[in-house]
Amino acid sequence: MNIRKLIAIVACAAALTPAIAQTTTPATESNVPFLSGGVGDDAMAELTARQNEFDLKLYFVGQSGSYLSDIRTTIIDARGKGVLMTTSEGPVLLANLPAGTYTIKAQKNGQTLEQKLTVAPGKLKTTYFRFPGE
Repeated sequence: MNIRKLIAIVACAAALTPAIAQTTTPATESNVPFLSGGVGDDAMAELTARQNEFDLKLYFVGQSGSYLSDIRTTIIDARGKGVLMTTSEGPVLLANLPAGTYTIKAQKNGQTLEQKLTVAPGKLKTTYFRFPGE
């Protein structure tokens, strides 16, 4: 095997590692643990199995119900402070937030959808963001 092929293989493996780790290990931003993913049956099954570790579950879908990814997601608390800003790696984002009221903004292809919701301790709140035209 020549050195260029070996370097290309190592680079591809390194590029895939964060996406795999993101699904299995919660990331934390502003002390908010979260997971995103759900591309493929195995990844969706893993998120479903772990959803009870979280109190918020967001689905990102197109108008027809097709799953979407690469959704810029911002969660803002009642005081106007951004507590989570990330880009989903799949159609599902799980987050563990303190109890309270939040505004969630989801952006894709220039469209911004916004919803207000309340998170309660010990209860999984599930919300769908349905993007028209997707």
